[in-house]
Amino acid sequence: MMYQEKFVCSLKVDGRFLRDEKGEIKIPFGTDYSLYLKNVDSRDAIVKVSIDGEDVLDGNRLVVRGNSSMDLMGFMNGNQVRKAFRFIELTKDIEDHIGYNPEDSLIRIEVWYEKMKPVTQDVYTVYHNYPWNPYPHIYWTDITYNNANNYATRRGSGTSTSLTTNFEDALMSFNCANYTSDVGITVKGEDCHQDFGSAYVSDLESQSHVMVLRLSGYKDANKKVEMILTTKDKVECPTCGKKNEYNNRFCSSCGTALK
Repeated sequence: MMYQEKFVCSLKVDGRFLRDEKGEIKIPFGTDYSLYLKNVDSRDAIVKVSIDGEDVLDGNRLVVRGNSSMDLMGFMNGNQVRKAFRFIELTKDIEDHIGYNPEDSLIRIEVWYEKMKPVTQDVYTVYHNYPWNPYPHIYWTDITYNNANNYATRRGSGTSTSLTTNFEDALMSFNCANYTSDVGITVKGEDCHQDFGSAYVSDLESQSHVMVLRLSGYKDANKKVEMILTTKDKVECPTCGKKNEYNNRFCSSCGTALK
């Protein structure tokens, strides 16, 4: 999980959060994952998501409402997501076929917040007359409403307010005993279904906030790529270029979705 400027980003596998160490997340090669995005500011946020240097939102932007969260299941096509994110090893065959990108293994989240709305501050004058004092005592009560955090702070109250994020799922960490190579890329994985609609937000701040996660992969001896073998025409994998059986759902070499 990464937290910056009141925005949270984390990876989920099978509904569970992955641990990160200083922005690096270890994940087995061949694993499908989703992105968890949470806005802990009271203002709405616009989010751009890039993986391996490529926009995965098909030119769109996500709206994450204030004090709310959402999961991005995979690659957007128009306003739909039909293929999950899958992290695979960057093998020599893949590098020879599509080349090397210095942003491979990186997930970049860029966030813009709505502009602050004008805040009205009310100042009250309270008069107390006491029998033993002919002059009134004037007490000023200053209440400042902080629109960004949606709470009030009373001067001299001696209290403080902190923001906490409660996750309904336990954090998940993998056994990295079989760790061999960490460089990988994100490709299309398992079928999934997620639809988006249009949304409206007010004027945005000109300054954006960026957070970057790095995926570090390893081979899981218990994880295998399922495939169906036939004698029909071959289908070339768009990631590594391997020829696959025509009705293979995933590449038998790298695990990229073929259909």
